Amino acid sequence: MDQLQNQTGYFLFSLDTELGWGFFDYDHARSINISPDGSRERRMIARLLEVFDEFEITVTWAITGHLFYKECEMCDFCPILEWQDKYHSFEEIYKTDNPQWYGADIIKSLNTQGSRHEIGFHGYTHQLFDESTMDARHARDEIQEWLQVSRRIGIVPRTVVFPRNVIGYLKIFQDHGFVCYRGKEIQPSFYRLPYAGKLIKHIDQIAPFSAPYIYDVSDCKINNGMVDLSATQDFFGFNRRLELFLDSIHLSRIRFGRMIKAIKKAATQKKIIHICAHPWEFRGDEDIDKLRYVLGYVADEIGKGRLISLGMAELADKVKIVKYAFDTLHPAN
Repeated sequence: MDQLQNQTGYFLFSLDTELGWGFFDYDHARSINISPDGSRERRMIARLLEVFDEFEITVTWAITGHLFYKECEMCDFCPILEWQDKYHSFEEIYKTDNPQWYGADIIKSLNTQGSRHEIGFHGYTHQLFDESTMDARHARDEIQEWLQVSRRIGIVPRTVVFPRNVIGYLKIFQDHGFVCYRGKEIQPSFYRLPYAGKLIKHIDQIAPFSAPYIYDVSDCKINNGMVDLSATQDFFGFNRRLELFLDSIHLSRIRFGRMIKAIKKAATQKKIIHICAHPWEFRGDEDIDKLRYVLGYVADEIGKGRLISLGMAELADKVKIVKYAFDTLHPAN
């Protein structure tokens, strides 16, 4: 396997871009997390694009498909009709142009300002691809409607980021041309200890004694033809109240020691680090400063030639080449 080893580490950053859709079924969570007109999220997306340009970082923007619309088009096939009398969000979505649910302007910005970036799939309506509650026909409908509206502007995705990380119907996604998905974040087992696990996690993130999971290209699993590019760490996977307290005493950067450790390890050990977040989680200057702080370390390793920033589909292609070469050199008996 030595001759197949990658010559550098890889940095992935994926953003679940959804506005109100991430909480379509949770009115209270939507009201406290998402601005009523999506204006704050739009400002943050513009600032994020500027920061990624500054550090020359490639991002996989996983888009909820209904955001491609400018307004309700009252399509012949409309899954939202099933939400009437079920979710309050129906009244905000159907026959409206409510900017919390429509984001053609966001897609245009990503297309024009983010030419280095990748656009991926994050559900058409953010419903879960839970095979116990969603049947195969519904899964195909979600995929096909996403593709139908994205192809109007020439976007053909190859990457899947599953809504709420519920993974399902991989074979159907492969049949529609997708090559990879974001697997679930792998956390240390001691984070799951009863009672003490949460406390240990908070301590570890402030005074790190472990590093987030990183992995080699050759370790990536291929399930139903789809490459699993598991998340390394959620950028905001930290108690928000504690984070706001650290912000208030000007120690907002302190909790990123563990993430920095993983960036350096991925660079020196030639492995993959995959950070994920939502644009709505960036709420102001402090959060942008945190991102710039972390990306500074990434850019430093890129400058040294020890790390490459790329989109998920591009890395999946490399994984498949390595896997194919290994299988060719070591055919099964």
